[in-house]
Amino acid sequence: METKQNNLPEDNRKNEKIYRITIIVLGVLVLLLAVLWFTSRQSLREMTEERQIAAELNEELQYELDSVLFEYHTVKLEYDSILADKDSIIQSNAEEIQDLIARQADYYRIRRQLNLLREITQNYVHEIDSLYTENRVLKAENVQMRDEIQQVQRRSTQLTQDKEELESKVEEAATLRAYQIETTSFRIRGRDREHETDRAGRVEQIRVCFLIGENPITPPGEYNAYMRIADPGGNILRESDGMSHAFVFHGDTLQFSARESFNYDNRVHNQCLTWHRIEEFESGVYSISLYTDEFRLGETAIELR
Repeated sequence: METKQNNLPEDNRKNEKIYRITIIVLGVLVLLLAVLWFTSRQSLREMTEERQIAAELNEELQYELDSVLFEYHTVKLEYDSILADKDSIIQSNAEEIQDLIARQADYYRIRRQLNLLREITQNYVHEIDSLYTENRVLKAENVQMRDEIQQVQRRSTQLTQDKEELESKVEEAATLRAYQIETTSFRIRGRDREHETDRAGRVEQIRVCFLIGENPITPPGEYNAYMRIADPGGNILRESDGMSHAFVFHGDTLQFSARESFNYDNRVHNQCLTWHRIEEFESGVYSISLYTDEFRLGETAIELR
């Protein structure tokens, strides 16, 4: 009996020791759990912050990519034909960077790709600026050249006009003219004596005499003098309608009443042309025109009663 009482305190001490150890173990476990919880929470916070930072960096990269592409497309819209061959290179790099951003790849890798793309687009933009500058210079030179061409054309036109005017003056100066034109109507009497008359029924000949003035510019040589007499009805008096009684004047074929050849030596020349009646004259005014093959010498008229 006494032995059992002595064993109780010893058992109590063992149980107390076990309890203490258990409490210590539980405390350590609680402490470890608390440390783990705090560490996990801290890690989660850091991971969240890292993800936020990564998202901000990706957003920054996306903004830079969009800026680069916007600048490129702005230039491309204006110079699309020039950048057509280079567009595939830029688009390929942009798509690759976009894919890296979407996969949240390594920031510095994306940064290197983005810097490369920026360098490519800037080089292209610089080339375009150079081309634009050259084009602007060429346009300015083209405008200047066009102005110079217009000035040359105006001078050429003026010279042509001056030449034509000079030629016209020379041609006019070289023109032969008839002066002191005298028209006489005759009746022929015995022994071919001529008697002036203005009685239409008696007139048998109409003669026109005139002077061709001195002109040192007109080429000397043999000329034909033509007389055209138009009756009161406007019909040309002529021997026939054939080409033997016609001449060409400035492209027109004209019938003549009388023709005589003469030699012109740049001095005053006296010339007469006579029309011999074929049919009886009628009363009225007869218009008379004088020509050479090249010049219209003059006009006159005669009235028969």
